[in-house]
Amino acid sequence: MKTIFKVLIVMLCLSSVHSFSQKKENIKVLYVGYSKDKPMPNLESISAIGGMDKERFKAEYGTRMFSFKNLLEKYFTSVTTVDAREYKEAMSKNYDVTIFDEMTTKIKDRVIKNDPVTGELISFEPTKFLSDDFNSASIFIGHTASVLGASLGSKLDWYCLCLDRHAHHTNTSHEIFKGPYKTTVTMKDMDTPYGVLEAYDGLNEPAKIPMWEVDKEGYQNGKGYRIGLVARGWGFEDAPNSEIISGGVSSKQKTAVALGRHGNFFLWGFAGSPDYMTEEAKVVFVNTVAYMYKHKNDQLIVRKYNERIATKDFADELYFYTTAKSYEFFCNAINRGNESDKKAKARVQAKKDRGEELNEEDKIISESTASPLLTREEYLKKTFERTSWGKSVGIDTLKIRNFIKENRPYFYSQPNASYDLIVDQDIKSLKTANTDSKVLDKAITLLEQGTDVQKAKRILLRYTLENFNSAKEWRSWYTKNKKDLLFTEVGGYVWINKDENKNPKTRPRNKAQIEELTKSL
Repeated sequence: MKTIFKVLIVMLCLSSVHSFSQKKENIKVLYVGYSKDKPMPNLESISAIGGMDKERFKAEYGTRMFSFKNLLEKYFTSVTTVDAREYKEAMSKNYDVTIFDEMTTKIKDRVIKNDPVTGELISFEPTKFLSDDFNSASIFIGHTASVLGASLGSKLDWYCLCLDRHAHHTNTSHEIFKGPYKTTVTMKDMDTPYGVLEAYDGLNEPAKIPMWEVDKEGYQNGKGYRIGLVARGWGFEDAPNSEIISGGVSSKQKTAVALGRHGNFFLWGFAGSPDYMTEEAKVVFVNTVAYMYKHKNDQLIVRKYNERIATKDFADELYFYTTAKSYEFFCNAINRGNESDKKAKARVQAKKDRGEELNEEDKIISESTASPLLTREEYLKKTFERTSWGKSVGIDTLKIRNFIKENRPYFYSQPNASYDLIVDQDIKSLKTANTDSKVLDKAITLLEQGTDVQKAKRILLRYTLENFNSAKEWRSWYTKNKKDLLFTEVGGYVWINKDENKNPKTRPRNKAQIEELTKSL
């Protein structure tokens, strides 16, 4: 009997080993991080260490690479690691999915151009780490999404380096939670973050919402752990290959993206390495690698080159700022911040009283002052006078609301503007919203009739990437592409083709460029 039992045990062990070996996906993965065998990066750079405490970073230096490698090798047939400073983008061509966990070596400094007379920003190009030709399927961990992807027009932008360790507003029916590897997704009701409750789109949120634990430790635990990143959710899903999968606990509203995909780029905003991930999160991360393998050939239809471009959702937010509830939330936030700063200063003072040496962060805290509590009038002025129309409209809340409601269909943003919406008087005169493709049809009709030619051309140059010489060419393009056009606000308020290969390799035009192209008409 004992012999039979032993045989059964051996058979079960062999069976489990065999089944596990069969579970490995035939996917080649490249992990890009910091190797313990290489010198440490500049610890003064938040982009280099992801907001992690310097001493904590030193203590854990190089462990992330080992941790990710150990996890990935259990599920995939080929896993290679490379130090981020030795990474070359050509390497990614030899792999199915690249995981960026740290900042690579820059290939071009940022370029800022200002008007020599007014000082107004003309154009801004972020630091470039990857060439414009980079199109390999990639998963970006935390801050690397924006640092590496900004120059490529990725929507995985830097909204806030303030993501902690729990996910909320999670689409648990999404494929990454289903397979190829099975796991449970344990949701637990937790206190709704203030950033969600006090946002314009969170007024109906309950006091507690279901959350999923992704990492076992986060920066809010107060031990100096790496901080996660959320991207802006406004306009994120304006194209077929863009999807928001989950938000997460941060200082931002519920639509801030913690898990999301843009083409063949994926944001895993949570900062924990597998050493700190929950068992459930480890499986979901592995499933994400497999998911991105399926989408390896997707491209970026929409390119977001200005992370601070205002969408029409911003108009809704501005509308909310006119309410008494918004001012109440503002005061609450200031008071919470001041109370938190007060406690931090007390901790620093206690450290000083014990004769301990203060680090740079301690010195900054000790020298900080309380934020002033603005009156409601001051709050309204600060909020609205920074807009291009704020001073002319004033701070009468009813006038502001009426202005926003009347002009929302005609709002647009200059390509390089920072949180500002302009009323397009050209399309307002046609009584047609820029989100309706009929605005292009009407502009082309004006060209065909020879009526308001300059206005018609301004509209077409403003809301497309095309530039034709004749009304006939414009009509031919519109007729041929109409059914395949989509409108993107984050991509610069332009109508483009759903097939990225049919769009010109150019960027949305600013006011000066349009004036130059239409001055001879």
